[in-house]
Amino acid sequence: MFTLFRWLLRIFTGLLVLAGLVVVVAYWFLSRSLPDYDEDFTVAGISAPVEIIRNNDNVPHIFGATDADVFYALGFAHAQDRLWQMTMLRRTAQGRLSEVFGSRTVKIDELMRRYDLYTYARESVAVQDAETTAALDAYARGVNAWIGQVNLGARGRGAPEMFFFSSEIAAWQPADSLAILKLMALQLSGQLGHEVLRARMSLLLPGERLRDILPDDPGQPIAALPDYASLAPGLIPSQMPIRVAEGPFSPFTKPQFAGASNAWAAAPSRSAAGGTLLANDPHLGFSAPTLWYLARLDLQSGGVIGATLPGVPSVLIGRSEALGWGLTTAYLDDQDLFIEEVNPENPEQYRTPDGWKTFETRRTIIKVKDAAPITITLRWTDNGPVLPGSHYDLASITPPGHVVSLGWTALTGQDTSMTASLRLL
Repeated sequence: MFTLFRWLLRIFTGLLVLAGLVVVVAYWFLSRSLPDYDEDFTVAGISAPVEIIRNNDNVPHIFGATDADVFYALGFAHAQDRLWQMTMLRRTAQGRLSEVFGSRTVKIDELMRRYDLYTYARESVAVQDAETTAALDAYARGVNAWIGQVNLGARGRGAPEMFFFSSEIAAWQPADSLAILKLMALQLSGQLGHEVLRARMSLLLPGERLRDILPDDPGQPIAALPDYASLAPGLIPSQMPIRVAEGPFSPFTKPQFAGASNAWAAAPSRSAAGGTLLANDPHLGFSAPTLWYLARLDLQSGGVIGATLPGVPSVLIGRSEALGWGLTTAYLDDQDLFIEEVNPENPEQYRTPDGWKTFETRRTIIKVKDAAPITITLRWTDNGPVLPGSHYDLASITPPGHVVSLGWTALTGQDTSMTASLRLL
């Protein structure tokens, strides 16, 4: 019995030692993906040495000879700390999550391909002003410089999360930054769901009761619209909850009670310090890591400090010596649904004021981890992309022989939001 006990003790001790070795090796591999903030790097693409000085909270303070050098270093710092987050935001905007997460994100990818945000982002690169283009290019070079350091310096996978998902890291492009801005716009635009909700309610309630529950915006309307129920006779009102594509990194949210971002300011006469005060709270959802990344940029125009968005070369919420600014949702009615009649004799056409017109179409392939690729056909009308009936339960408000397209201000290749943001700095 004593001999058996000794052998059991030896086996148990051996297993403990083995488990300890596994933990040590795993920690070593994971820690290789974490940056050493005291390390110096020799990189190409900057005009002079750049300093990234981090305070006790690891907030980077970036000093460079030119603005391009500063944005280069911001890209480098973003990639050091948030490479996983940046690549996932890019994949979400591109509709390529399923290459990493498999079939559970196919619905998200399908919808993102239909929104086609990344194509609009690529087109929008050409309409930025010269300073913005230079900032986007420099930032992308900085991100890629860190990716190069990861690949050449045996620094793990660039982020600990990368060990669990064997996906390659593509080089960063200026369009990636613009796509992330458009993705943020999608996350903060909830009008589509409210359009569906109002249409469904109009099928259930008389106009007076509908306006009591969902009041019209104050002021004179742009156009007098007939009651939706009179336009879609025969539709059976649905009382089921509105569904959206859910899963990792889904940018779609169900309609809910109105939330509120907020911002307020106080004049110098109303502040104890005698200066202007600005408070801003975007009220975004919780995430780990958080969406924001604090940084200070020493630009030619002066110092700027505040909240940046990993993947984007700008301070979206911050202050300089001359100005403070914030970011909040305005709840503008920036999305409209169009009920498009399909030609009963040719399903490839839809009705326009000038007669039947052929849908613009394009086929796209969604690659799915551990599954066969999926081919879908994207369709557009003059009003915007055609969305599937399952998205926000659009089928519940779509009459037979019709499809729904989306008009949205972000669906444009002439988007200069990035230029506007940088002009604040």
